[in-house]
Amino acid sequence: MYTKRFFPRAWCAAALATVLGAFASAALADPPERVARVGFLRGEVSFQPAGDERWVEASLNRPLGTGDKVYTDRDSRAEFEVGAAVMRIDERTTFNLLNLDDEIAQIELTEGVLNLRVRRLERGESYEVDTPTLAFVVNEPGEYRIDIAPQGDSTMVTVFDGGGDVYGENNASYSVRAGNSYRFNDSALRDYEVLDLPRADDFDNWVASRNQRYQRSVSSRYVAEDMIGYADLDDAGSWEDDREYGSVWYPTSVSVGWAPYRYGHWSWVDPWGWTWIDNASWGFAPFHYGRWVYARNRWGWCPGPRHVRAVYAPALVAFVGGSGWGANISIGGGGPVGWFPLGPRDVYVPWYRASRGYFHNVNVRNTTVINNTYITNVYNNYSAGRPIVNAEYAYRNNVQAVTAVSRDVFVGARPVGEARVQVNPAQLRNAQVASRLAIAPTQASFVAANAQRARATPQAAAVDRRVIARTAPPPQPVATAARVQAIQRNNAQPLARDEQRQLAARRPAAESAVAQRVQVVGQGRGATPPQPLPTRGAAAARTPAAERAVPGNTRGPVNAPGNAGNAVQRGDTVRTPQQERGLPSSRFAPHGDRSTPAQDRGNAAPQRQALPQRETRETPQPRQAPQRETREAPPMRQTPQRETREAPQMRQATPQRETREAPQMRQAPPQRETREAPQMRQAPPQRELREAPQMRQAPPQREVREAPQMRQAPPQREVREAPQMRQAPPQREVREAPQMRQAPPQREARPAPQRQEPQQRSQPQERRQDDKKDDDNRRR
Repeated sequence: MYTKRFFPRAWCAAALATVLGAFASAALADPPERVARVGFLRGEVSFQPAGDERWVEASLNRPLGTGDKVYTDRDSRAEFEVGAAVMRIDERTTFNLLNLDDEIAQIELTEGVLNLRVRRLERGESYEVDTPTLAFVVNEPGEYRIDIAPQGDSTMVTVFDGGGDVYGENNASYSVRAGNSYRFNDSALRDYEVLDLPRADDFDNWVASRNQRYQRSVSSRYVAEDMIGYADLDDAGSWEDDREYGSVWYPTSVSVGWAPYRYGHWSWVDPWGWTWIDNASWGFAPFHYGRWVYARNRWGWCPGPRHVRAVYAPALVAFVGGSGWGANISIGGGGPVGWFPLGPRDVYVPWYRASRGYFHNVNVRNTTVINNTYITNVYNNYSAGRPIVNAEYAYRNNVQAVTAVSRDVFVGARPVGEARVQVNPAQLRNAQVASRLAIAPTQASFVAANAQRARATPQAAAVDRRVIARTAPPPQPVATAARVQAIQRNNAQPLARDEQRQLAARRPAAESAVAQRVQVVGQGRGATPPQPLPTRGAAAARTPAAERAVPGNTRGPVNAPGNAGNAVQRGDTVRTPQQERGLPSSRFAPHGDRSTPAQDRGNAAPQRQALPQRETRETPQPRQAPQRETREAPPMRQTPQRETREAPQMRQATPQRETREAPQMRQAPPQRETREAPQMRQAPPQRELREAPQMRQAPPQREVREAPQMRQAPPQREVREAPQMRQAPPQREVREAPQMRQAPPQREARPAPQRQEPQQRSQPQERRQDDKKDDDNRRR
């Protein structure tokens, strides 16, 4: 009984493994349905094809695949499109595409700055950026920026929108959120800083302007969201509706006699093989997606369905040959090579190996007026290696649509428009559509013939830096010469991805040692799901006060899993701006060289709080609260200094200022009553004095100086005869100790050199008698 049960289970497991293996083999046999494209270039941008040691000038519309490298020199920038994502690099950045397929886009960034914007993220799809310090994995749509320190010992991850995870050594992993910038100073992710979003620098502004092109693009209404290069169509043509084909885009900047796939060159790009690279700035989407139609005496482009994922093709053309062509290109003859663009109902036949599923998708997702049964019939001939018969092609016999060149021009990646060969109608009638393009490449086929040698290349120290990776990248392609030999042994057919990996596994150990610099983390025993980094408040709570001197910044310590107790404190690894050089990233530039550093945002808060210190409230004079009360009357602005409120004696000095002349002093008592409040000590009297025209000039002392009548300040003392006032003046006069003579009295004597002031201080009783005599004289 046990045996009977065992064999069926074993048989099912074996069958399932066989099916899964066949499915995986078919998936690896198919090329990816997406590719990266060089969409913008400025300055000196260098390009190195996978497996090639040559650095050449990068060209627009060049497709990028696994193993391709790009370097930007000083004052240079570049932009790459990958599906529904856009990657942009700043000056002095080394960019390496470690892996690109339908599930992952894995980038190696050893120096410089990268901005990554993901508009849509499919299930199972990920974008990964591997740096010398950490691996950053995007887990939701958003915009991100990665900065590498010039020495490669620090990485800053800025999350504008979205979210992702960072991975480091010893299974350290944390999630990062939108609205913050994270700077990690070690590969174990123990020494880190959490910052606010930095102010935008010149690179950020340029990125924002490029993003607006996609947001405002008119062409986005007619194409799939992940179609590459649609934003460039807005300035080069217009859209019109056609009853038969739907939305059609017509170019407006083409020359007379122009036809699709005529002005550019062919180049070998693995794993697709022969790939068309157009010269026009808009020449990517119309030549790798959709179909072309000749209507109303002009060429128009039909983009295909909008609501499905676009499938990239190296060139949507059909190659022609046969006995009547002069040479059979299906067997690699030396005659001319010809092709024509596919119409909306034409079936695309790849010249590389593809499964039935890929064959179906690359056709159905690039046109809306094709029959599925027709696709299946053509695939049967394709899979058997038979010529495509009983197939109707819209432009097969159209001399104006067919383009042909010599084999040397085709293989040598030379410009087609200059070397085009004339084809007559008789040759076209006898030509056959080829299902296989048996033309092997040479080393000259991997870069354009007119590509100049690069004048700027990255430094070996930066290229060879060890990087942290979350996903193990596939083996990098072997050298170009070895790959060409393998292609020739494969009947001039492109090598599938599984074949390329097998070839890379057989290369010498010295060549494969380069893969040792990629350290894969976050896998195996001990790996845990990423945890959120401590919030700013939580991190600050367990950080000493001396380390929280700069608001807006949060610095670890955080213990990575497996390293408890080994937290690195901020004070142990603090780095001054002088220790860091300013290139290439403004985030790591010295304070004097960077335009908008990340630390500036942290210093903005202290600058705002420093304003009270500028008031210097600690000194008596800056206590300008009284001055604010007396600002309405300019003469009274100096009264607080005379009163010197800090001294208790000065609190009673105000009655001297309130020595109002005769009848006006009747209002003095209420003013004195208000003096009990410290705030109103001097302010209310001054305001009341202003109401009287005689007293507008602040203290009576000034009035005595300015008006001759005021020389007889004694009337003020008459008011003092009131019970409350009699005791006040003597006390104030007696209090005028040597210290007090240096404050208010001296200031009062400066503007008005009155001789009565010193006499008043020394002879109070005589002053009263004189006052009485003056009053008697006035009454008479």
